[in-house]
Amino acid sequence: MSFDGIMLRNVIKDLKKTLLDGRLTKIYQLSEYDLLFQVRGQKNSTFLMSISPQYTRMHLTANTYDKPQHPPMFCMFLRKHIEGSRIENIEQHNNDRIATFTLKTTNDLGDLTHKYLIYEALGKDANIILTDENYKILDAIKHTGPFEQHERTIIPSADYRYPTDTRINPYETEKLTSFLSQTPPDSIKTYLTNISGVSPLFLHEYMHRLTPHIDRIELFKTMLREQNYTIVENKKSVFSYLNLTHIDGHKTTYKNTKDLFDNYFFERDTADKRKQKAKDLTQFVSRQIEKLKNKRENLQKDLNKTKDLETLRRYGEFILSYQHTIKKGDKTLNITDYYTNEAVEVPLDIKLTPSQNSAQYFKRYKKRKTSIPYIHKEIKKANYELEYFQVIESQIAQATLQELEEIRNELETLKYMKKQTKKGKQTQSKITTYLVEDTEILVGKNNLQNERITHQLAKHNHVWFHVQNAPGSHVVVKKPFPLSEKLIRTAAELAAYYSKMRLSSSVAVDYTEVKHIKKIPGKLPSFVRYSQQKTIYIDPSVDTIKALKQTK
Repeated sequence: MSFDGIMLRNVIKDLKKTLLDGRLTKIYQLSEYDLLFQVRGQKNSTFLMSISPQYTRMHLTANTYDKPQHPPMFCMFLRKHIEGSRIENIEQHNNDRIATFTLKTTNDLGDLTHKYLIYEALGKDANIILTDENYKILDAIKHTGPFEQHERTIIPSADYRYPTDTRINPYETEKLTSFLSQTPPDSIKTYLTNISGVSPLFLHEYMHRLTPHIDRIELFKTMLREQNYTIVENKKSVFSYLNLTHIDGHKTTYKNTKDLFDNYFFERDTADKRKQKAKDLTQFVSRQIEKLKNKRENLQKDLNKTKDLETLRRYGEFILSYQHTIKKGDKTLNITDYYTNEAVEVPLDIKLTPSQNSAQYFKRYKKRKTSIPYIHKEIKKANYELEYFQVIESQIAQATLQELEEIRNELETLKYMKKQTKKGKQTQSKITTYLVEDTEILVGKNNLQNERITHQLAKHNHVWFHVQNAPGSHVVVKKPFPLSEKLIRTAAELAAYYSKMRLSSSVAVDYTEVKHIKKIPGKLPSFVRYSQQKTIYIDPSVDTIKALKQTK
């Protein structure tokens, strides 16, 4: 992938068409390094700035992102200073990966003034900086002190300076022509060192297209103007503003930078954020599953020990019956079992008297007998909790950030996790809803959502789907029988995809009317039993789910 200076130039062209003279109405900080801006202009638009080490980019977006309930300090700072401001201009610094937004706003006295929001996509030094009209830094996502051996100081009240860059701006035609005419075409390192804003991907494509009959200077200039937004999917997917001919793989083209980045980054970005947010939850649930499996195994061993109950009782009896034959120092009592007429050897403790040995066996017999109901109860509890945490594990794998928060709240309410102090009102996450043949299909993504759609939102004659014998989502088609084949297959595919069986083929999915769903006493309301079901076998398809997501 390549978010270089030329890509940023193309992004700014798209931003200008949509954002100029628009008003910044909302600012969200999605994560440590990601900002989302809503702009009201001729039409409402949203653009994203990310300085994430893996996913650095800036672009318009139509995707929906989970917004944190409690904005970080930098977000609050931006809201105070630039929310409500107008976007007067967006310009790139030379051909570097730096964009400056000129914002018209008012100061504390109500006077019109300007502020500059500067986006720097500079690898490990990437940053988002806000300055006043004199380019004095007000704040930045990342601070760099004056004694940290960096070229620039990025702290509040310091003067902002653009990074020093002596490389050629490739859009300065005379300088570019002079350089290219004096430099061998196969010297990629020299090109990178001397031309601003070009990436190795650009240069590899340039070398691939170059033939003896092509004017290499004109080819370079033509590629600078190219706008063939492309994603090539192979072992490693890449995106570019070029039609990449030197890389094999499945190619998809897009009409603008918004569509390109929305398709390339959304799943990767949300999956990464979800992974970070879910890391401690995933570890906690994995530990609980491991502990419960060990507990169940140990309980089963204890239960197996109770199988010798009768033997312990009989040994106690035999010692009492034959105590007159036991001599001091005997380690065993060898007799004929008067129940089976077989020879029996009863172990003895030489430190105890015959009656004490007998009492010891009866004590062990009584202790093990009274433990049986307790062991059965604990095994049942361990099985239930193991099933519960396996369901949670499945839900975490596909939860949004807000759904993860609901799962955490549930674990805290059930006292599995220590309760964290949370500020503000906790809101319910939205139920994932798809529209197929003008019919709503609801998908529960955690226990709270499963309970809501099955026991609150669904009517008695709506049709309920669930993967067979595995943890998964409750899926409800808000329509009574008969259902079309498309509705049945779509709902079944959703139930299979949002389950632990999503990577399997020919997944069995049961479906029945909601009136045949019953809660299981003693378990969470999302745990149900059902009857009068039919079964369909389905192959979950990622492509089908992607297409369905467009109908949300």
